[in-house]
Amino acid sequence: MAYQLKFDPKKCVGCYACHTACLDAHHGADEIHARSYRGIQKVTDEEKGCTYEICPGCTHCGICAEVCPTGALFRDGKYGLILTDKERCIGCKACERACPNHVVYVDENNKVQKCDGCIDRLEEGREPACAAVCLLDAIWMEKQ
Repeated sequence: MAYQLKFDPKKCVGCYACHTACLDAHHGADEIHARSYRGIQKVTDEEKGCTYEICPGCTHCGICAEVCPTGALFRDGKYGLILTDKERCIGCKACERACPNHVVYVDENNKVQKCDGCIDRLEEGREPACAAVCLLDAIWMEKQ
């Protein structure tokens, strides 16, 4: 069964609950290089006349995997999520440049980092951490 993380920018108010949940799910409190896999984009609401930030994150669209020359990014067969094989990563940053939401990055060790859709939570029958805390339902996991 394939899944895809969905994001509705019209519902997001930039509260950063998803950022906090992502950090908590993937990093220890003592990690100095901890980074959320949710992105930040500024948007302007012409109707209301204001600018604010939204948190689009990875939707597992697969563009990063398509441009990866080594196969370090690949689609998981069980859930359809784009996962990483850091051993195969050569740090070329093609994935980083191709990501439409700017949430794939190459870390200080020259290895790709990206959202794994909280695959461990899916295995337990739970939703991804970001979707679980989004009170406005701007983030959700959809079965394809």
